[in-house]
Parts: sequence; C-alpha cells; structure tokens
Amino acid sequence: MISTHGRTVSPLATVLMIGCTVWLLDGAAAVISAYARNGVPPDRVFKYISSSLMGMQAFSGGPPVIWLGVFLHFLVALGWAALFFILYPKLGFLQGNKWLIGCLYGLFVWVMMSLVIVPLTLTPQAKFSFPGAAIGWVVHMACVGLPIVLLTREWYRRKWGFV
Repeated sequence: MISTHGRTVSPLATVLMIGCTVWLLDGAAAVISAYARNGVPPDRVFKYISSSLMGMQAFSGGPPVIWLGVFLHFLVALGWAALFFILYPKLGFLQGNKWLIGCLYGLFVWVMMSLVIVPLTLTPQAKFSFPGAAIGWVVHMACVGLPIVLLTREWYRRKWGFV
C-alpha cells in the first residue's frame, strides 16, 4: 500500500508503485481486449508498442522487440503517473471528486496518447473505430485514470492531510 508499518513511503517509491500498477492493469487490459476483439496474440500488442520506435520492422522482431514494448509501456505508464502526482498538490481542481477526476484523467490520457503522441511516432496508424475508441475510454478510465488518482490521493492524504 502507500504506507508500511506506520511510515510513509517516499514520493519516488510511490510514483514507481503507481506506475507499476497502471502498467500491469493497462497492459493486461490491452492484451485481453486485443485478443478478445481481434484474436491478436499478446506478443503482437507489445510489438505494436515497439513499432513506435521501430516502425513496421517491429512486427517481425523476436523477444527483444517484445521486451522493448513492455519497457516502453512501463515508461509511458510511469510518465502519466508522475505527471498527475506532481500536479496534484498544485492544481486544486484535481482534488475534487476522485471518481470524476479519475475518469477525466483516464480520458485525457487516452486523447493525448491516441490523438497526439502515437501519431508522432512510427506506429502504423489505425483507422478510427467508435467501438474501439469506447473500449479504450473505459479501459483508460478504469485502468489508468482511477488507479493514478486514487493512489496519489491516498499518498497525499497520509503525508499532508490532503483530501
């Protein structure tokens, strides 16, 4: 959790823990969704992430390319967790309704990743699909936004008495 034996965990350790939580939840959701919707095997999900740096050549790569995708996914999850953790005490509106802020942050992450960041990479661009986007919204609300907000709030509540 956020504290161990009455001691508050450091901000860095907390952000790493939040990043790992989001990395695992979002990664599992991506693998399950890709397989359930299109029969895409797990390795291809992480090759897709690697394609952000390698382009189409990532899809013919082996285990190192898969592990690169796993690592890149971790860095992205960690980045979104760190951003919220840093902004939380500085922007009062982030301390509002945790469920609403969590869902909105998840949607914000989806929009930034799908419409800004991924298009700037070498990743092959997929055609927009409303059902696919809706699944992405729900996944990002549940597996990205809410865990980041809930765990960040808990750390600040224990450390500083923030709500």
